[in-house]
Formats: sequence, C-alpha cells, structure tokens
Amino acid sequence: MDRKRLLRLLSLVALAGGLAAALPLAQRWPKEQTVHYVLGDAAPRVQELDARWVEGTGGSEDDVSREATFRYAQGQAPRVVTHLPRLPDGDYTVEIDVVAGSERSTVTRRIKLAGGATSIDLSGAVPR
Repeated sequence: MDRKRLLRLLSLVALAGGLAAALPLAQRWPKEQTVHYVLGDAAPRVQELDARWVEGTGGSEDDVSREATFRYAQGQAPRVVTHLPRLPDGDYTVEIDVVAGSERSTVTRRIKLAGGATSIDLSGAVPR
C-alpha cells in the first residue's frame, strides 16, 4: 500500500473514531423539545402559567434548567399552551404554577423528554 492510501485510511479511521466518541455526547446536547400544557375547558379562567424545569427527578430551585411564564388576559388563554424549551433528552421534574383570578395552584410532574411531543394535563389543577 502506498503512502497516500495509508494516510487516507488513517484519516478515515480517525474520523470514524471521533464520530463514535461524539455520538454519546450528542444525546446530551440541548435541542428543541415540544411540550403541550393542556388546560382544556378550564382555559378561560387561566391568567398565568409558570413552568420551572429541573433536570433529574429531584433538585431544588437552584438547579432550574429552564423557566417559562405565559400570561393571558382574562378569557384569552388557549386550550393548549405549546412551549418549545431547548433541553437535552432525559428525566426532568417540572413544577407548574397555574394562576386563575387571585388563586394559584402548583403541579409537580416527573417527565421524560425524548425528542417527541410531551403533553401535561393541567385541566384539573386550574383554580375555580
């Protein structure tokens, strides 16, 4: 085998090795996730929705990976609020405050994000 072919082969082997090493890391890169907060028939009562995402199944407010707040005029909240957070795939604890009038309720859910759409039903948590 001549020197050029050997260098080309070694380059391909190095490239393949680099790709194999990067693949597990790529799974931990943040990407756009689709989350649907389902308010259903209770939507007209909702004025605010606050979501705090914590990586893993525990953690504290100091570990928040992503936060989002959605505010609506009375009667204007949609039945489904769509959120596109940039988070890596994995397990999360999401704490959601739902505000209706002067009342607030908090829902905590454990969610696994895996690149598809995730729905969280909040219709029963909306204060009356």
